Amino acid sequence: MRSRNTRRGPLACTSAALLSAVFPGLGHLAVRARFRPAALAAVALNVLATAAALAIAGSARTRTDVAALVADRFTFLVLAAALATLAVTRLATAADAAWQARPRHGSALRLAAGTAIAALVLSCVAPLAVATNYVLQTDRAVGQVFGTHDAITAYPGALPEPGSGSRHATTTTGPATFTIPSAIPATVPPPAPTTTTLPPIVGEDRVNVLLLGGDAGPGRWSLRTDSIIVVSIHPATGDTVMISVPRNLTRLPFPPGSALATRYPNGFNDLANAVYPAVDRHRELTGGGDDAAAQAVKLGIAQLLGMPIHHYVLVDMAGFVDVVDALGGLQLNVATRLPMPGNPAGAAHPVPDFIEPGPQHMDGTIALAFARSRTGDSDYKRMGRQRCVLGAIAAAATPLAIVSGLGELVGAFGDAVRTDIPRERLGEFSDLIDRFTIAGGTATVRTLHLAPPLVSATRWDAVQVRQLVAGLLGPDASAGDVSPATPAPDTPATTTGPPAAPAPVPPAPSLADGC
Repeated sequence: MRSRNTRRGPLACTSAALLSAVFPGLGHLAVRARFRPAALAAVALNVLATAAALAIAGSARTRTDVAALVADRFTFLVLAAALATLAVTRLATAADAAWQARPRHGSALRLAAGTAIAALVLSCVAPLAVATNYVLQTDRAVGQVFGTHDAITAYPGALPEPGSGSRHATTTTGPATFTIPSAIPATVPPPAPTTTTLPPIVGEDRVNVLLLGGDAGPGRWSLRTDSIIVVSIHPATGDTVMISVPRNLTRLPFPPGSALATRYPNGFNDLANAVYPAVDRHRELTGGGDDAAAQAVKLGIAQLLGMPIHHYVLVDMAGFVDVVDALGGLQLNVATRLPMPGNPAGAAHPVPDFIEPGPQHMDGTIALAFARSRTGDSDYKRMGRQRCVLGAIAAAATPLAIVSGLGELVGAFGDAVRTDIPRERLGEFSDLIDRFTIAGGTATVRTLHLAPPLVSATRWDAVQVRQLVAGLLGPDASAGDVSPATPAPDTPATTTGPPAAPAPVPPAPSLADGC
């Protein structure tokens, strides 16, 4: 029954609905409407949900806090439930209070009041519904992208004994010039440039992530990985390096004793970008999991570079278009006039025949064409452009861009990316990104391009590659020290005579220098 003192009429009805939409119970008090059991329950639930939402959201004050919240799935879903409860309780109490305060007479008057009430209530409740949907979308995307178990670090092994025929792609005779100790503590610094002895493992005190880019398409993750880049970040200083491995590298090695090394004793029998699809057809070679192929590439790159690879991130280059568009596009500097590879399948718009030199703002379609084009130069130049695109994405991912494109970005990210980084470690990686930003961001990233003229893709030498990596990751490398010796890429290492003193080479270039 309705209280005899309940205020009624268009104004009372509208006020009751609006106040209840702001906070359940206020509308009932304002028009002296009766608190029926359902309304009382809604008020109580709203109080609890408000307290929960404020406690959870209030703890997320920084980007790292937000990432830690997303990483904790239970708490994140509690936030979604709290937001949904706020929306439902406001809607229910607004409808109840408005009904009790509805005008007594006049169908037209009731219709007008009802229309106004509906618009007011929905304007108050809609943001809560949208926020709930964002949380659920984010949870679903994060579940698609990130691992549910601890990642397995891929560690390199010692190089094969001299004369085994698999030390590098070319064979030599006689005693080897370089020797590699079988074990060395991770705390021991890399050797000085005047020695030919290198540790088998460097960069253990860093976070090393393998970035793989492939033309897979929606729901297909088994095609060739045409982009292979290792990003290594020092967690204390934020010092960052990027190491590019050419897709056409031959005989990618695997750690001795692994099933892959047994199957491919002289290195992989095809180009490096074919490891992923080959192992995806034989997942038992790396444990049989859904990401067995990516784990195989991790093992190969770890053995090649002589450094542990902790995680991988696999980006579907077709889905990459949506990620770039959700960020509002990329700002890139084009060095020379570049011919485009033509319109990709399903392109949002035609791709121009050329991209002109100078600063260019590119949407996802153009950025993908820019990253993939090699008709005007070479695979190796394309590797440099891919590094520039990664740097531009990092620069474009500002808080404003993320918030303004959150819905599209979350969906695109979930469709385009896979990784074995555990969800519960998102907070740590966000903190790592903050340290990278404080250290100077993309402007201070040092790069190593394992391609001609520095390294041959077909006649590379394992010791030379590991020397270059050790020089890049050494304790003084960021200060501009010289890198280790760099033999000519197509010439086997000297096999007779005393070791020659290595010639210094220029410091590793920064990412900004090439972009």
